[in-house]
Amino acid sequence: MLVLDRKPVIQAPASPVRPALDGIQAYKSGMTLAEAGRRTGRSQFSKLASNENLLGASPKVAAAVAAAIAEPELYPDPYCETLRAAIGGRLGVDPARVVVSPGSEALIDYLFRAVLHPGDAILFSSPTFPAYDIFARCAEARIVDVPRLANFDLDVPAFKAAAAQGPKLLVLCTPNNPTGNALTASDIEEILSVTPRSTLVFVDEAYREYHEAFDTFALLDAWGGPWVSARTFSKAYGLAGMRVGYGIASSAELVGYLDRLRPAFNVTAVSQAAALAAWDDQAHLARTVALTIAERGRIEAALDDLGVEHTRSEANFVFLRAPAGPDATAARLLQEGLIIRPTPVAGGWVRITIGRPADNDALIAALPAALAR
Repeated sequence: MLVLDRKPVIQAPASPVRPALDGIQAYKSGMTLAEAGRRTGRSQFSKLASNENLLGASPKVAAAVAAAIAEPELYPDPYCETLRAAIGGRLGVDPARVVVSPGSEALIDYLFRAVLHPGDAILFSSPTFPAYDIFARCAEARIVDVPRLANFDLDVPAFKAAAAQGPKLLVLCTPNNPTGNALTASDIEEILSVTPRSTLVFVDEAYREYHEAFDTFALLDAWGGPWVSARTFSKAYGLAGMRVGYGIASSAELVGYLDRLRPAFNVTAVSQAAALAAWDDQAHLARTVALTIAERGRIEAALDDLGVEHTRSEANFVFLRAPAGPDATAARLLQEGLIIRPTPVAGGWVRITIGRPADNDALIAALPAALAR
């Protein structure tokens, strides 16, 4: 009798990862200088893809960093108390209502994890910052997405109708990334007027310094429900590489809940020192913001001369339709040493950071050929 050897069938182990993560695309950041160099063989670029402040941080930051790095063996202040006190003092809020995080993205993560149960509704308006969608899906929340109008302004009546349904979390991004559109005080008041106080309102103000048209905190306090406003040192303060963001919450109790789930020592001593030095140099911030806004106007005027459709941006970037297509336009500009951000927004749109005057000169000269069909 012939006996065949039968090898046992080995079953691949089931993934230990939650199935909810299978359909989530990781955040895709802008092209790095190293990648641009590999693609083109060039060594010099204007990096206009990630909304960094190419004008740079306050000169006071370098000295603060040098002092802080002298004791790398010591853990940083786990609660960033000195920085929180400085932020609270200038903004007129109790430092206990301030939370500091390694970039505002981390604060979004903490907040979403603290608030959202599987199946809870989160309301936002696309196109907007992709992190909201990513972290909401990670939390297995139910996404309510109210599409923006053709000019990318928020559809306030439609958004109000959705807000009145009482989502667990409501997200407002102003100025909005990647489109640059900003909300007005009356827009926010209208939305809050129909939002139940059982909803937590999150206002992402990463580009706040470029559009300080009203007191967000006063509007939120007048509404009376729980809220968090997120801001960052990565944009106008020029500290993107240091990873420091911060939030103001409606109560110290809410900050306490965020403290329970954020990692200890999550903002380095060097980053805390850099942020404090940048925060203290408001004159440098004012000069930087003024120049950026002036340069943005110069680029928008060039786009108008070319007949190129663009939004009315209130941030440190422009958002424009590329007739040649976003990828082709980005590839052409890359060959000219200009790194920009193609986006997946329907209709063929690209986002371009406002750089230094020389960067913007090069961009304006290269745009006609890059945008042509």
